[in-house]
Amino acid sequence: MAQSRAVLTIVHDEAVFFPLWLRYYQQFFAPEDIYVLDHQSTDGSTDGGGFVREPVEHDRVDMRWLRDTIQAKQHELIERYDVVLITDVDEIVAPDPSRGTLGDYIEQFDKEFVNCVGYELLHQPDSEPPFQPELPILQQRHHWFPNFAYSKPVLARVPMEWHLGFHARMDGRADFDTSLHLIHLHRMDYDVCLARHRLRRGLAWSERDLAKGRAYQNRITEVDEFDRWFAGDSCNTMVPIRLEEIPASWRSVV
Repeated sequence: MAQSRAVLTIVHDEAVFFPLWLRYYQQFFAPEDIYVLDHQSTDGSTDGGGFVREPVEHDRVDMRWLRDTIQAKQHELIERYDVVLITDVDEIVAPDPSRGTLGDYIEQFDKEFVNCVGYELLHQPDSEPPFQPELPILQQRHHWFPNFAYSKPVLARVPMEWHLGFHARMDGRADFDTSLHLIHLHRMDYDVCLARHRLRRGLAWSERDLAKGRAYQNRITEVDEFDRWFAGDSCNTMVPIRLEEIPASWRSVV
């Protein structure tokens, strides 16, 4: 018997990333099983169909509110679905192509939860053209780098309790599958990334998050500082950026 499945994200004015996210995940989830928490978007990006839109409101960017809101929805969904996947809107979860598709992976999934292995795309502006949304992402970019910070436990058959950012479970348990990747698209295009940072810097932020430097990279907009971050700061002091060529077998995945 097929396993019931749902996928969940949250968005605020994501005109570039949300269509990419939706295009990928709607291959494996029915429209009524794709849940999008819309945090007061005003750019029209969530006006279309093909998913379940649920408005949410909060007066600022707040990592604790974000975690609690997603976590509560995951708990609700896990009561009705066998398997629930949660991701940020710039995250693509995919198994090694030799293992089939994400749909194939979920159909065979029988663990309580699994940690992905995180990889970040990194645009090389000097040798790669600007991103074209109508083309497959991995046919336009040639390098990524492993980043343990994005080896998140986001696919589960049980209610999850996460640390802020969903990088780890509160109880410290982990169960890694090296064949399952989480591909972080944040840096897939220099200009797209800089524009997104400028939008986010203009938002109201939680004083607690600002004081602790949480998600600091999203507020870097001065060009020299942004350039240093974009090419050289993995946002994880334990993991320097070490570029790897994306294997040819991944080119058609997303």
